[in-house]
Amino acid sequence: MATAFDTFTPIVMNSEKPSFLSQPVVKNIFVYRNGDPFYEARRLVVNQKRVSNFDTFLRDVTGGVQAPFGAVRNIYTPRMGHRVACLDHLQSGEQYVAAGREKFKKLDYSQIGSRKKRMLLTSSGQPYPQAKPVPQSRIIVSARFLKPIKEPCSIFVVANGDVLTPALRLLIPQRILGQYDRVLEMITDKMGLRILGCVRSLYTFDGNHVNEGKDLETGQFYVAVGRDKFKRLPYSDLLFTKPRGIRRTTG
Repeated sequence: MATAFDTFTPIVMNSEKPSFLSQPVVKNIFVYRNGDPFYEARRLVVNQKRVSNFDTFLRDVTGGVQAPFGAVRNIYTPRMGHRVACLDHLQSGEQYVAAGREKFKKLDYSQIGSRKKRMLLTSSGQPYPQAKPVPQSRIIVSARFLKPIKEPCSIFVVANGDVLTPALRLLIPQRILGQYDRVLEMITDKMGLRILGCVRSLYTFDGNHVNEGKDLETGQFYVAVGRDKFKRLPYSDLLFTKPRGIRRTTG
């Protein structure tokens, strides 16, 4: 007769421990501008170690694509226009469309790059011959028309200590960037009564002081400070949590 001591069930202990040294997830994605038929996809690297949440990811996309509509608020799939709401839904190697608060604009985004190439080729697959200048031409063009046109510097500015009012978008001409006093005067005129006195200095969200107008970077955000001191507040939360859009102001 078998007893309770004749049979036993082995207990298997799980010796695996969670690995705290695992490598962070890195995804490579390609981003288009919403409704822009000439903007080729921009490659962006999403590092889970540096991009901890979706708001931080939207901020990186804003600086990456530098869209004319300002801050990126929504990410869509290029074909069906489905909205992507979290980092886990992003697939490495896939294409996406960055948009502001406007609706998704349906285009054949995947053909944007190849469309430009087809325009440069004939039906036989050979490039169009380059036009040769007329030897007898004596047209004299002024030197000022030969200089490349520099695009204005587009920045976003919030008032010091104000986390309730959306940021202002300003376009600063390149010829004014070398005159920092004029840049501050332009921001003062646009900020109005938000600043105590006139704007005397600019800071980054991290508290770094901007010394010259040439240090301003297109697509970046700054804090305008008057006579008071710089106030370290969560300004970045204002950009992605408020229901109102960023007001566009042309300098």
